[in-house]
Amino acid sequence: MKLSVIIPFYNELNLINRAVNSVVINSIFFDQVEIILINDGSFEESEIRSCFKNDIDKLIKIVSNNYAKGPGGARNTGLDILKGDIIAFLDADDFWLPGKLEAQMREIKKGATFVATSYRFDKSKTIINPPSSIDIPIDIFLNRGIGTSTVILTKELLEDHKFREIRFAQDIDFWFALAKSKKFKYAGISEVFVEYNTGGSTKNKWVQLFYVNKVLSLNNISIFKRIRV
Repeated sequence: MKLSVIIPFYNELNLINRAVNSVVINSIFFDQVEIILINDGSFEESEIRSCFKNDIDKLIKIVSNNYAKGPGGARNTGLDILKGDIIAFLDADDFWLPGKLEAQMREIKKGATFVATSYRFDKSKTIINPPSSIDIPIDIFLNRGIGTSTVILTKELLEDHKFREIRFAQDIDFWFALAKSKKFKYAGISEVFVEYNTGGSTKNKWVQLFYVNKVLSLNNISIFKRIRV
């Protein structure tokens, strides 16, 4: 079984080695691993590769973003070229804790096609738990808590889905699209397996709230349901 990990990269030279190392530690039981690092900034490939040791460097594909700048476009570039049976997402300034993929693959083997875990923030140590269940697609909005860097999904579920080109909340929009598929089988893991960097875009909650409402409009969610969200 092959694992594809998609990592959007902008300017996180001081953090990217930590992120990639956390993938390597977690993925030792996969037959093949590809780490797709999408360069969305101004650094040359040689500058980025200088962050890694030779034994890790050979696992990494560095490609330029072929879509609109931003994490959604960068992830779409990765989705276009991945070859894995299992797809994982990780932001360049976040990292996985040991045991993440092992726990998630247990759920995949039980039949899940989409698995999220709990995560924590690096400074406050606040823990965010994923929903215990997603019974209908609207639950993606009603029971929020799915962190992008925690998610793995199967290639079977992905089909031809892509992230929409919006600055924030494109991940929630993407989960909602996947949740509408008959192949969507969700599992949430309450154990913390990811640490988020609070210095990134996650800090602007008001902007994120605006975009969540924009995503609701884009998906024609009724006013009544928006009030509940």
